[in-house]
Amino acid sequence: MTEVRVTVREGVWIDEEWLRTAGLGRDLQIEVQPGEIRISDLPAERKSDEPSLRGWETFRDMGRKAKPGKLPNASVDHDRYLYGKGK
Repeated sequence: MTEVRVTVREGVWIDEEWLRTAGLGRDLQIEVQPGEIRISDLPAERKSDEPSLRGWETFRDMGRKAKPGKLPNASVDHDRYLYGKGK
C-alpha cells in the first residue's frame, strides 16, 4: 500500500501511475460521501461510446449552423458565438 499525504490548494492531482498501480482503467466512477471519496473502475455495462458520439454530432452540427465568413472578436465573444450567452 502506498500512502501519500497532500495539502489541497486548488484541487487534487492523481498521478496516472497511481491509477495503474491500483489496477484502474481509463473509465472511472467517482463516489462522494461525507468524509470519503471513492474512485473505482466504471463497470463494463456502463461503459459506452454513446456520449462521445453525441459530442461529435453536436460539434458537427455547430459547423453546419455556422455563419459564413469571419466572426469579429471571436476570442472575446467566444461564449456568445458558441452558447448564445454573453453580451
